[in-house]
Amino acid sequence: MPTNHNLDKWFLQYDTRAVQGRKNSLFGGSAKKPLKQGTALANLCAAARKHPEVMVKIPKRHSQNSKGMKGIRNHLDYVSRNGKVELENQNGDKLNGKKEVKKQLDFWRNAFGIDEETKHREALNIVLSMPAGTPPQAVLNAAREFAAEQFKGHQYAFGLHHESDNPNEPPHPHVHLCVLMRDDLGQRINPRKNDLFEWRVRFAEKLRDEGIQCAATRRQHRGKTPKAHNGTVLAIDRRLNEQHKKQPEQYRPHSHITAAKLHTLGNAVKTGQRPVNLYKDKSQVTRTALLKRYKTLARQLYAAGMKTEAKDISKLAQQLVDAGYDTRMQQQYDKLHTILMQNQHQQQQSPKNLSIPQQNDEIGR
Repeated sequence: MPTNHNLDKWFLQYDTRAVQGRKNSLFGGSAKKPLKQGTALANLCAAARKHPEVMVKIPKRHSQNSKGMKGIRNHLDYVSRNGKVELENQNGDKLNGKKEVKKQLDFWRNAFGIDEETKHREALNIVLSMPAGTPPQAVLNAAREFAAEQFKGHQYAFGLHHESDNPNEPPHPHVHLCVLMRDDLGQRINPRKNDLFEWRVRFAEKLRDEGIQCAATRRQHRGKTPKAHNGTVLAIDRRLNEQHKKQPEQYRPHSHITAAKLHTLGNAVKTGQRPVNLYKDKSQVTRTALLKRYKTLARQLYAAGMKTEAKDISKLAQQLVDAGYDTRMQQQYDKLHTILMQNQHQQQQSPKNLSIPQQNDEIGR
């Protein structure tokens, strides 16, 4: 079978520093410690077993507001809930209350010469999350170890949000991590898409060290075509919807993004033209190549006596075979089209009972 190194390298899509580690710390910005060997197989098998996918994201709203000390201060006030939630820094120091948070902020301002307002982001705000039911302490521990490896040489602070500490918090445990863009040598981090995936893989590794079953894979690995809902857009839609119910003349029911999608979907339903997946051909090529690799890997694992892992990879290959290529817009169109056909049938049977399908809040998101 292929070596763990080669499989890990393929899984991460490029020869990342997560596989080899960084030899020269002068360039900063990425972990010096490589991921554990076999991380690819561990995550693929976990995905086949339907273990929950870890989530690591950089919220645009918070990150764009982290320009200068003013933005960093506002974000740490948010994470600490104005001093009510305990924060922890890269040294393991606990920050309790607004005074200790302010002391940390003052140190950052003086040590790195960060002005009150700047043109460039001075901090990167990251959210590490798991589904409801995951032990919050395990998520916090994993986040601590993740940050220590991924951002060695950087100043940072983090805090846990979960309903166990405050009933107003969401049920899914998540950690807000605020990392200064410049490390101790003045080098700035500039994460790319592949870096975010590497972060997910590392966070999953730390969660498994805590005994949490989880996976970190790409949508393509699982044969998933529709992208996940944009959490920021969903939050805006929920807020606008509530405001619209109270003051319909002042607030619109949806965000501009959702309104545009609803408009496109409405036109498609009116004309009877099903939306097109512009990336279907590319997805088919990717899936075909992935399926071939899975089948080869399953045979190699079986020959090596790793029958459980071979079965998992075969199961993942079958998921690709069974998966379709429909986008979320196409799925929503099909749903509305079915309702229209049912209404037309009802009209033929009883014209008085005709009902017009309504586009609910979820359609178009």
